[in-house]
Amino acid sequence: MSELDDMGQEVSYGTAAPRALEGAKETGRSGLQSRSPVGAVPPLSAGMFATTLGSRRARQKSALPPLRWLPRLASARGGMEKLIGAQVDMSQLWLAIPRRTVRRSRRKSLDQQQREFDLELLQTACAQAATWPDDMRLMVSLEDDQAPDVAFNKRLNDVLDQTGFPVSRLDLVFQESGIAQSEREVCCTLASLRDRGVQIFTNGFGIAPSSLTLLRDRAISGLLDGVQFDTSVLSASTLSWSLKGDVPELDEGAVAFFRAALDAVRTLDLHVRATGVDTPAQLDFVQKNGCVEASGLALLPAETTAQIAERFAGTEGRTRRRRMSRTAEGL
Repeated sequence: MSELDDMGQEVSYGTAAPRALEGAKETGRSGLQSRSPVGAVPPLSAGMFATTLGSRRARQKSALPPLRWLPRLASARGGMEKLIGAQVDMSQLWLAIPRRTVRRSRRKSLDQQQREFDLELLQTACAQAATWPDDMRLMVSLEDDQAPDVAFNKRLNDVLDQTGFPVSRLDLVFQESGIAQSEREVCCTLASLRDRGVQIFTNGFGIAPSSLTLLRDRAISGLLDGVQFDTSVLSASTLSWSLKGDVPELDEGAVAFFRAALDAVRTLDLHVRATGVDTPAQLDFVQKNGCVEASGLALLPAETTAQIAERFAGTEGRTRRRRMSRTAEGL
């Protein structure tokens, strides 16, 4: 006799289970206690199993899955090769927790759900990054489209106190709607973060509607370090066609347009960091158009916490090459 349990696994029962049920029925009728037949589950063990299963399901629904990290590579003389830290791979994170997708709820507003998710993400990321070398930076993208709110610094301070992660090595990526808030308290929050060494980026440049006027105002006021540019917008559409028959991997119109857009961003002294650099053609665009940092499969794939820690450990103790300079005495 077999059936499927809650996890979809096949469970087989021998002849002892039906006999156990029959014995329980006979005991109930006579009111007498009898020995439990072979295969019967004691009530105490059954209760403990139910409690353990319930708590395990609760953890599966509420706790974040193991984080995966994208190495952050900065531009150097030979290309994108300088390792400066890692960022949480948000694409893999959302794929791993379909039940955690923020949705409408009667008990919690959408803003509250987003805020709680960001807080848990910051807590987990800072705790794992606390063991990184001192020169490696952590970057976290926040989902709350109203962050940073007035109480953001307090929540962040609580996380940093609990995890021991230094705030000067933290980089935060806010949604453009959060950066666009003009309240004095929000601007003071951004200014405080930058004064403490946090680098501030805005997310989704090229994907979501972006305001160059907003970027100019935030850059002039010193509240913004740069933008994240998603290189997937350069890919040719599936509906594209060419008289020659071969459709290029990158759309020529998109390449020309975003080259000019990134030039405008750099004119504001804002850094451009490229994300989703998954193909050699995208990497070539990134290297030729002034992106100071990049991450993606064309550089290094996403890694587990143990793998990224091992990679950072491999960079420790590596001797730096000194550049020899000629002097008048040495000629």
